[in-house]
Amino acid sequence: MKDQFQIVKLKRIRGRTMVDISGLDDDFEISQETVYRHQLVEGIVLTQSQVDLLRGESEQYLCNRRAARLLAMRAHSVGELTDKLKQKGHPTEAIKAVIRKYRAQGVLDDEHFAMSLAERLINDRPCGRPYLIAHIQRKKIDRAIAEKVVAMVLVGHNETDLATAALAKRWSQFSRFQLETARTKAYNYLARRGFGYEAARKAFANMLSDQNEVTED
Repeated sequence: MKDQFQIVKLKRIRGRTMVDISGLDDDFEISQETVYRHQLVEGIVLTQSQVDLLRGESEQYLCNRRAARLLAMRAHSVGELTDKLKQKGHPTEAIKAVIRKYRAQGVLDDEHFAMSLAERLINDRPCGRPYLIAHIQRKKIDRAIAEKVVAMVLVGHNETDLATAALAKRWSQFSRFQLETARTKAYNYLARRGFGYEAARKAFANMLSDQNEVTED
């Protein structure tokens, strides 16, 4: 392997800085910060270790840029972002460095992310504890964090009230059936949403009572 290399060309292409180094098969992209910090100019001679350093900085720069785009689109858990960066072929060390950076900045925070997720789900699509924990875990969040967050979010929420709210959103689909068929379908639906039998029973009774009151009026 050559001990020395030379920068043949530094070129700007559509806002990207590409470096062409003699002895390498392909040029690669680097940041302007790398150019200024290392005082890179065409014709400068580099050692193998310097070339390796530039490649490492390039990989981290490209990984960081992709991560920034993903985070600008929506919030991510650490696991979600890591998986997406891996799928795009970014090296493990570059990914770790980028994850450390965004965690240190508070941009990546699994507990905060899980809390927002749980609160939104409870408000928009009421569900029980098991469903909520599983939903958070599907976002690549550790179960211990999911359980902790769900315990906090459910404080002040009554399971029967949540089950009734969940059933109310689907009541028109069940109420058109005969009583026992409607009951079975409602119980099955609420079970899938993570509610226990007793909460489902009371929720169905609540909805049936409300329906009867409307009918009597």
